[in-house]
Amino acid sequence: MVKFFQNMPEIAAVMSEREDGSMKLFEDSELNLENRKRFFEKIGIGENKVVAAEIVHETDVAIVDNASPEIMREADGLVAKDENVFLSVTVADCIPVYFYEPEQKIIAIAHCGWRGIVDGIIESSVNKVIGLGGKAENLKVALGPGIDKCHFEIREDVLERFSKYPEFIIRREDKIFVDLKGIIRKQLANFNINTENIEDNKECTVEHDRYFSYRRDRPKSTEAMIAIIGFKIED
Repeated sequence: MVKFFQNMPEIAAVMSEREDGSMKLFEDSELNLENRKRFFEKIGIGENKVVAAEIVHETDVAIVDNASPEIMREADGLVAKDENVFLSVTVADCIPVYFYEPEQKIIAIAHCGWRGIVDGIIESSVNKVIGLGGKAENLKVALGPGIDKCHFEIREDVLERFSKYPEFIIRREDKIFVDLKGIIRKQLANFNINTENIEDNKECTVEHDRYFSYRRDRPKSTEAMIAIIGFKIED
């Protein structure tokens, strides 16, 4: 299990690993639901408190409260000002980004694939936090493991989608690679979020087999980790 925000004892922010089994919703559902239940027990939370984003590779960020359904349809990010819910997304090369605004007790999480990144999921997430009364300058942010610039290769026909970020395009041996985390950090900087408040797990999911990787494994049925954030439950 990968942990984040370890200097903030009130927050539980974690990501599963391959050994925990696939957590992907809607695929091999019975097995995956059992894996999810077992992982929730491992980290000490009730499955009825976990809200999941459906994941549609867009930029919608849904506001969650106690009355929210277990699965938020057509969302790639979740935000809550509620200490009784846990927010989750699934990833398998895409980057999970965790947000915590300690002054207003706001949490958020985003599934950041390349489409969501260039279309504005980071901006949507921060703006939703602000909309709930938070301040961008107070945000603590964590970037989880994901596909690194050494492996995220794109075709020429999608290069234009990254036209606003030429400094993060790498050409090597007639191939084109993109630094997705570099783009995320730039987008966070646009909100004046202090770099000291941003932690980055630099492990590449393609390189490390402790993680599921869609690009590396090309499975017939997508396998994925789960990323979760919420307030720790007091004993």
